[in-house]
Amino acid sequence: MINFEDINLNCQKTWHLIGEGNTKGVFQLESRLGQSMSKKLKPQNIEQLAALISILRPGCLEAVRDGKTVSNHYIDKKNNAESVDYFHIALEPILSETFGEMVYQEQAMQICQRIADFDLSEADMLRKAIGKKNPAEMSRIKSIFIEKSKTSGIVNENEAEQIFGWIEKSQRYSFNKSHAISYAFNAYVSAYAKAHHTIEFFTSYLRFAKDKIDPMKEINELVNNAIESNIKIYRPDFRKNNADFELIDDTIYFGLTNIKGVGKSVYEKIQKIITENQIDISTIDHINIILFIILDKINSTGAKNLISVGAFDYMKISRKKLLFYLDIISNLSSREKNIILENIDIENNLDEILEKLLPNLNKNRKTKISSLISALKNPAYNLEDDYEWISTTEKRLLGVPITCSVIDGRNTESANCDCQRLNKDKLLPKHIILAAEIHTINIVKTKKGKNPGKEMAFIKINDGTGSSDIIAFPAEFEDFKHLLYEENTVMFSLEQSKNKDSTFIKKCWQI
Repeated sequence: MINFEDINLNCQKTWHLIGEGNTKGVFQLESRLGQSMSKKLKPQNIEQLAALISILRPGCLEAVRDGKTVSNHYIDKKNNAESVDYFHIALEPILSETFGEMVYQEQAMQICQRIADFDLSEADMLRKAIGKKNPAEMSRIKSIFIEKSKTSGIVNENEAEQIFGWIEKSQRYSFNKSHAISYAFNAYVSAYAKAHHTIEFFTSYLRFAKDKIDPMKEINELVNNAIESNIKIYRPDFRKNNADFELIDDTIYFGLTNIKGVGKSVYEKIQKIITENQIDISTIDHINIILFIILDKINSTGAKNLISVGAFDYMKISRKKLLFYLDIISNLSSREKNIILENIDIENNLDEILEKLLPNLNKNRKTKISSLISALKNPAYNLEDDYEWISTTEKRLLGVPITCSVIDGRNTESANCDCQRLNKDKLLPKHIILAAEIHTINIVKTKKGKNPGKEMAFIKINDGTGSSDIIAFPAEFEDFKHLLYEENTVMFSLEQSKNKDSTFIKKCWQI
């Protein structure tokens, strides 16, 4: 249990986690932009963390000066990649804490007080006008600012115009500092929990994935992040009988209701069956008990999906074979099932059970059951599970492949790297060869550089060891766009930037 009053705000493990951009699940910083800017800024205290959260807001992201946003000016100045200046000496006491950049609403108000001698009511009037995005009111306040700055004589009219322009642009969606500090503390606490109580953090956060806009996507990202953090997450196990994600013997298990198509009502029906039949599910040692007494009594979708994600893998029977058996049983009438349960040992093989059923049937039903027996003895298709079927099925029903990756079934002998190594290893080959599935792709048009207006792509890939972000610049995107689409499996030839903060595609080919 974390005592919030005793948390060390100078915990280097926590600041390192934030600085690595490992902020999935960290308050305010879990978006791709939040992760990227956390990695670039590498905050080292609550003040810098509050500023990071603030420069992620549209005000700082959209305010451009000298061809660069306020957000990037702040990051570069903090990292000594750009010299700190205050435009005017009068602004230094106000902007020194943010490396000369206007980040907070209070700074805008203080500047108006310092440069144009605004009183508190006038400064608050500015704050309200910015918040309401009222152009007419802003124009009126600007006139007051310019006139009063002439009277104070601290800056000239041109400087006053520039200063007010910065205020108007950068403060449009900016935080006030008290708000940012409280957000920063909550962000730090969640990062602290992730750094020091990692397995509990992921268990808890996975439980709340269902409340997200896209729960399956959230689960996919969290599970991949957990894998990168050396936390193993297991598929649902019917013996555990947990409804939701749960930490059992230091292992996180998917719950039964985390399976698509197995909701609360199905779970409650299973509990009722277990209670009424006095079943100890941890000791069931024959699959027909599962088939006839439990799966046959719940809806077909729930039963099939439980099998398909491997909830019964402990029975040492392939999922396809178990689905085949369930389909065979679904062809039996209620009377025939009752005869089996009352008169036949269901621990026999299923074909033997059906053969023992035959003497109790009329001619038409004997013909039907005989055809089922024949199908059991000579299935029309392969009942062995394969990597691709398992991984695609688990992704569809759980949100993420757990047992294996689709990549496991492909020829990856030429690969010299995987996603986990790409994310963590500082000594990688110059030419990285990596096999992965494309999870998401975000295509954008460049605004500047050598190819303005050309398409490029930001791509998230995964391979069972975790996920990584890579970039396809315009030339490479044009050459390989026929391969770059979601769920395709590709062998990538990659290179890293000089500072190793990004990885980009050189070549790729189908696998």
